[in-house]
Amino acid sequence: MAVAQTGPFRLSPKRRFELAPRMDEVSMAAAIARRLSPPSSLPAKGFGFPPAVVWTDAGDDILLHLSSLRVVLRSGLIVVSLDLACDQTGREALVMPFSVAASRDQAGLLAVTEELPRGQGLLVGRWGKLLQDAVWAALLSIVQEYAGRLNKLPFGLAAEHGVLSLHVADPAEAALLQRHVLAARAAAPDVATDPVSDSR
Repeated sequence: MAVAQTGPFRLSPKRRFELAPRMDEVSMAAAIARRLSPPSSLPAKGFGFPPAVVWTDAGDDILLHLSSLRVVLRSGLIVVSLDLACDQTGREALVMPFSVAASRDQAGLLAVTEELPRGQGLLVGRWGKLLQDAVWAALLSIVQEYAGRLNKLPFGLAAEHGVLSLHVADPAEAALLQRHVLAARAAAPDVATDPVSDSR
């Protein structure tokens, strides 16, 4: 088994992968896995899964079985699972649910998730937050790369059953939207009050 050595945050948006406005679960899993791996370990041809990778952080090592990465897409939900392994725990899966927009909603670049992934306690405590942050960064980089190829701005992602939609916007449209939001905020009355002064 080929193993690459890297740290948990060496993510680069420059990953060779075919991106489309609508991606299925297998394509999403491969795209995320490739963004968790150093560029030197990616296959020269094709868009498949990279080999296993070792992350090193503060003297600790963890093996990520990137070919095990799976994505499940439901309405407004992205669930990512990945097998990790170390001497103390053996091989165990960590599962990360991300609540995002559904296709009928206004897509955005925000997600709500649990504080830590689900899975084996030692792995979650030591590597859960690092992995969760890296997976979310990978999801954002997919949208950003797709938008960049179209010379547009990333606008959001939306999940439906089996499909993730990537949303982009023209820079002029995004600037116009920003102006409308700022104008609406400026026109809104300031309703905040000081509770101390109100009690007098």
